[in-house]
Amino acid sequence: MNQVATKVSSSATSIPRGSSVPRSQARHVTSSKQTPKQTHKPLLTSLPAGSFAGCVPGHNNTSDLFIARAAAGATATTSQSLSSVEINPIINTQGLIQPLIPTGSQAAVFAVYNDRKQLQYVGFSKDLYNSLRTLMGRRPDKAFFYKAVHLPTLDQKQMIDIRTAWFEECGGPPPGNKLALERTAWQQPVSAGAISERGKLQAAEEQLKVLLAQIQQRGCKEDFQPDAALMKDGQVDFLPAKAMTPEELEAQQKRIAELAKATKVVKFELDGATAQYELFFVHSYPTNGGMMYDLTITYEEQETRHRIILGKEYYEDFGLEPEHVVAMAFTFLLQKKEPRHTEGLMLSSQFPINYFSISELDQVFPDFQVLYTSKGMMLGGDGKFWRFNKLHDYGYKGESAQALSDMFKLKEETAA
Repeated sequence: MNQVATKVSSSATSIPRGSSVPRSQARHVTSSKQTPKQTHKPLLTSLPAGSFAGCVPGHNNTSDLFIARAAAGATATTSQSLSSVEINPIINTQGLIQPLIPTGSQAAVFAVYNDRKQLQYVGFSKDLYNSLRTLMGRRPDKAFFYKAVHLPTLDQKQMIDIRTAWFEECGGPPPGNKLALERTAWQQPVSAGAISERGKLQAAEEQLKVLLAQIQQRGCKEDFQPDAALMKDGQVDFLPAKAMTPEELEAQQKRIAELAKATKVVKFELDGATAQYELFFVHSYPTNGGMMYDLTITYEEQETRHRIILGKEYYEDFGLEPEHVVAMAFTFLLQKKEPRHTEGLMLSSQFPINYFSISELDQVFPDFQVLYTSKGMMLGGDGKFWRFNKLHDYGYKGESAQALSDMFKLKEETAA
């Protein structure tokens, strides 16, 4: 049986549910001292066709929303192949767009991939964060992963040479650079398709709802604000992230440090490969019989909310931290590929993963105990919890519509 690879800390911090702090930033915090204000540089707008202009001309492209983005890294060379560049998700496991940008980087050449990691577009940027935000807003159905190389100076020739080398490596430009319609979709605001002047704003508002729904469905927690002027013209594009003051950044870093205590990365084996998810303890409640947690699971770019009740008999008797048992439970369920979101009427075969107790998990899946017995531990069994045995099954069993119709018809005739 596969085991949880990452031990979960016992000191889960209670974080307000409405907190807007990007939790994954906590990984990059190295000091609680005030950080100097950092300004993102505007995107390139003067490169040849096929480049990325990013935001609409006239926008204020300054932002220091993610001061933790800067990190040490190597600069690019024209000989650096696309295949040798690391691929990263555009939306990280906490629902944020947070590319790591080497200190001193003045420009970048980047490539965008779809959900199947197929190359879609290659562009240039002086602000990779806002470039990826803009592309995410325009193409939430296409922008899933990215690769990027960074330059210490804004050298347009070198950037074009890198892009040309990547095209040759891939056998030609990707659709977003080669095809006119695709190129427009990546490089220009989204057209709402209105014909009349009167209908432009209404059409743009409808298009905005569609894009925001797609972005939310992707699990993205970024704040996307539409450009009001473009909306009136029947187009949809999103404004760059706003700048933050040094005081706001300092307060944010303190909150990030708190969030770091409540966010845990858990690695596990799935289908012969290593997978991982993030476990965020939103609230923890001591109970007479143990603990109750409100938490979120972020896995495969989707976040789900859960409440779990944990009896002392599952951790005290074995010297385990309760948060570690929670991680064991969710790893077990992910390995079984149980759906992570259930609502409305449920089939008897569905496990209520959004609100359950460990004892319920133990009863529904007897092999959960193997996680203990494999370590020489023995759960108490029936004496440890109330057991409700199923005497009758009224659930759906795969009957056809005709079979169900005949069944109820027979009951009605008998009653008559």
